Amino acid sequence: MQTPIKIGIIGGGRRCRAFLEMFDSLRFPKLGAEIVSVADPDLEAPGIRLAREKKILVTTDYKDFYDLKDLDLVIELTGKEDLLEDFLKHKPAGVRVLESAISKIFGDVLCLSEEYQFAKRQINLVEGIMDSLFMGLRDWVLVMQPDLKLHDANEAFLNAVHKSKDEIVGKYCHEAAYGTMKRCSAEGFYCPAVRCLQTGEAAHAILENTGPEGCSRYQEITAVPLKTTGGRIELVVEIFRDITDEMGQKVEQKVSALKKDLMRLVYEEKMISLGKMAASAVHEINNPLTGINALARLVREELESGKTDGAARQKYIYYLGLIESEAARCSTIVRDLLHFSRQAKGSRSEFEINALIERVLDFVRFRLDSQQILVKTELAPALPLLIGDQSQIEQCLLNLIFNAADAMPDGGELILRTSVGAKPAMIRIEVIDTGAGIAKEIVPLIFEPFFSTKSHDKGVGLGLSVVYGIVKEHGGTVYVKSEEGVGSRFILKFPAANSIV
Repeated sequence: MQTPIKIGIIGGGRRCRAFLEMFDSLRFPKLGAEIVSVADPDLEAPGIRLAREKKILVTTDYKDFYDLKDLDLVIELTGKEDLLEDFLKHKPAGVRVLESAISKIFGDVLCLSEEYQFAKRQINLVEGIMDSLFMGLRDWVLVMQPDLKLHDANEAFLNAVHKSKDEIVGKYCHEAAYGTMKRCSAEGFYCPAVRCLQTGEAAHAILENTGPEGCSRYQEITAVPLKTTGGRIELVVEIFRDITDEMGQKVEQKVSALKKDLMRLVYEEKMISLGKMAASAVHEINNPLTGINALARLVREELESGKTDGAARQKYIYYLGLIESEAARCSTIVRDLLHFSRQAKGSRSEFEINALIERVLDFVRFRLDSQQILVKTELAPALPLLIGDQSQIEQCLLNLIFNAADAMPDGGELILRTSVGAKPAMIRIEVIDTGAGIAKEIVPLIFEPFFSTKSHDKGVGLGLSVVYGIVKEHGGTVYVKSEEGVGSRFILKFPAANSIV
């Protein structure tokens, strides 16, 4: 058996420690060497401390090497020329010493080794952090090869598909994730991974999938390329994040905002309608006020004349009765205007649509009479109740009636008709006029916001869009049949209260 080479080291610094560590990890298995002693004036130097731990002889003076038996080789790691020359003068004859240049090269190699070990530790640390993040993320994380076969996947994905890593590695992502052999792109889906491979850049998409309960789930998918130093895509990382709940919250917020906007528009339209009603009411109230004024003057003149016999008293009673009825007429008009002007809270309840139609007609009767518009009602008896916001349905009818009145400035006929369908139970409301009608080419546009065929002083074109929004919010439909020169028929359909589960 070959006797190992016995080595002494001069210098116990970092280079010495790196050298000892390499020997400890058996980097030189064929060298057949053994470190027997380390010399350094500083007994706390890194190499000295490690040598002491390894039970290697340590000394503060390299001259102690002269007394070591069978010492074969001395490696000088301090780089001090005078020290090396002194040792060469007094060393035993059989001891070999590495030349200064070789010693420096060897020291540089040791420094590189130290840097390598440090870099390796840093890489291991980063890899450990990445592994922890990779396996700890609740989002799905897939690592794919350029052929879209899986290279790796995290625990969240494996738990979701109920498979082990060995079962999914080497399979296509769509096969592992969705259990289908057909590529997503073949079904018309936008695949971020394919886009990423095509462009070399990150890609993003939101896809809808059917969950295990049969309900729709939405996933936000981001694909990121991992490239070599030459720019070639080696792997693609795809991250799936379930955003179903987040989208649901956003939809609820949007619906809530739209409802608030609709309530605001309804109230604004109500104020516009109130203005129209008030303008007509001024003329309507003027007639009874004129009568009241005339009757009061007659009573005063009679009283001043001193005629207080029985016939005069009966005349006074008759005059006062007329004054009372005309005053009540004024009070009714003002009460209806005040009732209509109140801003509703938007609560829903069950109500009779026929009674609501009669009440709306009472609001606008004086305007329709002043335009010589004949009103007919064809209200089906025993209609099922309608569930909804009475104030909003009221506004729908008012907008349609005012539109009809505007279409008949010189008079005409207005018909309000109700009926009910059998399957399913739908309440049908028709508002029919004999006005100018609507041109065929603009019928599809009349429910759009701010579209109007009227002059600017008649409105801003929100009336029918408000009608459309209210009807849709109540689960109904609205459409129109119109012919120029003949008139228009607006048809509203609402689900009956007993048909809503």
